[in-house]
Amino acid sequence: MRHNDHPSPTSFFLEPAERRLYLSWTDEHESLHNWETLRWACPCAWCAGEGGVPGMLQSRQSLSTEETTLINIEPVGRYGLTPIWEDGHKTGIFVYEKLRAMCECDECRRQRTGA
Repeated sequence: MRHNDHPSPTSFFLEPAERRLYLSWTDEHESLHNWETLRWACPCAWCAGEGGVPGMLQSRQSLSTEETTLINIEPVGRYGLTPIWEDGHKTGIFVYEKLRAMCECDECRRQRTGA
């Protein structure tokens, strides 16, 4: 599949009461993402590590409320989104394919488990 054939987000909604991010996609799917799950999955070098050096998340047992409170989302080119966290962190780029694969809606969970 060519990169531009993959669905891309058309809009997002931050739901503070549920601490969830909702994304609408070009194929009309609506995905949901728990804020804390997103932060634990941050792909940046600082959080995830790089070059054989572990990231800071690998030595942590928990994250603060500020580290897991999503305050905005910014597009990165035509391939990803960067979450902006309350603690100021904003270097993780989630490519669309990764975000879609991480969807926590019931339909996507069933597809992943084969149930």
